[in-house]
Amino acid sequence: MACWWGKKGKWMVDEAPILQTSFMMQPHDKWGKLEETVFIGNRQDPREWENTDFHLIEESDKVTWKVGDREFINRPPYWEYKGEHMDVGCSLTLGGLGNATRIYGAWADLPKKMSGGFEQHCWVEGSITVKGKQYVLENGYGIHDRIVFGEHWDHQKNMAVPYSYLWGMNDDLQIYLWNHPGIGMRFCRVFIEDKEITFTQGEISMYELEWWDDGMTGMRVPVRWHASISSAAGVLDIDISAGARGMYCVNTDGGSTLRYIYILHTNGRFMFPDGRSVNIKNMRTYKEWGRSTMPLPSGAL
Repeated sequence: MACWWGKKGKWMVDEAPILQTSFMMQPHDKWGKLEETVFIGNRQDPREWENTDFHLIEESDKVTWKVGDREFINRPPYWEYKGEHMDVGCSLTLGGLGNATRIYGAWADLPKKMSGGFEQHCWVEGSITVKGKQYVLENGYGIHDRIVFGEHWDHQKNMAVPYSYLWGMNDDLQIYLWNHPGIGMRFCRVFIEDKEITFTQGEISMYELEWWDDGMTGMRVPVRWHASISSAAGVLDIDISAGARGMYCVNTDGGSTLRYIYILHTNGRFMFPDGRSVNIKNMRTYKEWGRSTMPLPSGAL
């Protein structure tokens, strides 16, 4: 769920709670190659949600956010997602794994920096029901994030150059990789053997290996990448290959941005300074890649 506010800034409304649902599936026998895939998704336009009811329920042991039939129950380090939106019903419980990545800034600095938030890797269990068919999740992985940007955050300017971020997780390690050239920021974090290893701007190289012509949008988009990430603390060398794609878009005062979301697999290895290495084979990965696609204001009177 996204909450937008700031009519005098880029968001166009004083306040709007927005539900964002994206659903993709990929059979095991389709791993390794991107094909046209059916997905469920919706756009984000705050003007369409401006009059939607938003309920904030505060109790002694939890806080619940409710929009429509969808509920987000916060009991850190546990979170629950319940209810239906876009024919996708959720009954999920997430529990935090390791420390959160506070890449967007601390809450205490929010008034000055106008940004703050975190990414939290989680275990997931429960079920997802799509158009009446239930899928049970056991021993799954997921992400809980909470991010705040100021009302003047400029999507079109900051995404004129494509950005991306990915999460990859298995039983041996967790990877978070954020690549945002438009604001001059790259960051990577690896959890491995109870260690948290971080990499910063000058230690990260990431580039595209393969592109794909999407018949649905007419866009040519990347579908395979290589990342080489190195410091005195270790080396992460990986190839990331997409197998299924979905998308959503965000409309603001300055135009529209399109975000591709991918199910991917990551292969490679992590190498420690002492020469030991951990192989990475078919790590299930989520990646978002996006850019400004229509940098035009409304012009409406």
